[in-house]
Amino acid sequence: MKKLQDKNNSISKILRAVCFLCAGTFMCLFLSEILSGYGRSLGTLSGFFISLSIMIYSLWLPRINRAIVNIRRRNKITRRLVASATAVVLAGVTYVVAATSLMIFFSHKKAPLSDQAPVVVVLGCQVIGNQPCTLLAERIDTAYEYLSAHPESPCIVSGGQGSDEMMSEAECMYQELVKRGISPDRIYKEDQSTTTRENLCFSKEIMDRENLGDTIVIVTNAWHEFRAGLIATELKLAFGTEGAGTPLLCIPRNYMRELFGIVYQCVC
Repeated sequence: MKKLQDKNNSISKILRAVCFLCAGTFMCLFLSEILSGYGRSLGTLSGFFISLSIMIYSLWLPRINRAIVNIRRRNKITRRLVASATAVVLAGVTYVVAATSLMIFFSHKKAPLSDQAPVVVVLGCQVIGNQPCTLLAERIDTAYEYLSAHPESPCIVSGGQGSDEMMSEAECMYQELVKRGISPDRIYKEDQSTTTRENLCFSKEIMDRENLGDTIVIVTNAWHEFRAGLIATELKLAFGTEGAGTPLLCIPRNYMRELFGIVYQCVC
């Protein structure tokens, strides 16, 4: 019996150490983005505090568990508070697993067949100076590859100009695609949008005005495809998606932010 207990304790210590190291790595990544000023977003801040909480819990797990047990024994109110907190944590974990599964399952969806060639809608992202940020550069690369392989498809580059940007995201994408050899006649600029919903709403207005049909291929980063698809469905657009790559270090921040974005999309 004692050997079994010692074995379980050893396994528990190893698992706690792994959790601590993984959470610590993510916390340092989120912290570096916060200190740089570039990543001060809801996704970055929430990721930092969640990682910190996991580190604390894995470090002092036995003490925290004993404290929880002692609190639950005191009275009904504390028992209900602990039960409520546990339910919130379980609901959060369930949501993360479900949302991740949906993001994976609905990525790289093929556009349905239509009488007209699908319109490639490239969703905007930050422009730094007169250059696309890393994520936007990946979207431009993916759009260029698709447009080169499908010369019959027109393109809408969609993204307005933020207060910290020298030009609109649409203009930046337009210049990059034209520089690579895509004909300017194929590209429409939508430079007023500030959100994913506006990207697609304003792009649909261009499609209706120019009689481009109602089938689109959404070009964005893979973790963003699911939410963009939800909006396209609401707008009654037939759609497919082309998922652009995401640098490894950018995944945690954008993934966390997207989890909040999906909730916002479903609630609002």
